[in-house]
Amino acid sequence: MKYINQLDYPHYTYRTHTKSEDPEKRERAKHGSVRSSGCGLCSAVMIADRLLPNTTFELKDALRISYDVEANHKAGTDYKLFAPEFAARWGLTYKFSSEVEELIDCLKTGGAAVINVSGDREDHIGVFSHGGHYIAAIGMEPDGRVAVLDPSYKPGKFDEEGRKGLVEMKNEVIALCEPELLGVDAKERTPSFYLFWRR
Repeated sequence: MKYINQLDYPHYTYRTHTKSEDPEKRERAKHGSVRSSGCGLCSAVMIADRLLPNTTFELKDALRISYDVEANHKAGTDYKLFAPEFAARWGLTYKFSSEVEELIDCLKTGGAAVINVSGDREDHIGVFSHGGHYIAAIGMEPDGRVAVLDPSYKPGKFDEEGRKGLVEMKNEVIALCEPELLGVDAKERTPSFYLFWRR
């Protein structure tokens, strides 16, 4: 199992906001990095490792796809553009969904998913992020919890007020949580889930 933490890549350039008319955003884009904006790229690498164990898919490959389809046109990665090309290049089947039941079915049938959590809102403290963030769901435990790889995990993240008791860490990098929690955490994103399977 491959785990990549975006926080380890401040030196790895990832230019975003490339189509912005805002001069400040365009200037920031010149100095963007995987650390600041690469959660979606890291998530793609981790699910590729899960679904394509005999294939090497690295961060540089994810960057190339994002640049090729201009999925970096705003903050982070636009997965509506990234996901179809990622699937096509690596022979995967994909589906966009916001239904928790479809996420569960995907994971139960050997698939993996990139989840677009939306962060804090008036009635919710973001569990995986206080802002927008991509995480990778790589499977389900026998007890029905989802195994998540969070590319911005750091010790103590899930001990914050509003997060305590909702996530259990396993083997230092796998975050276990109820699938319904992911549905709530990604509620403000459409789609919430990018589902992938081997063909």
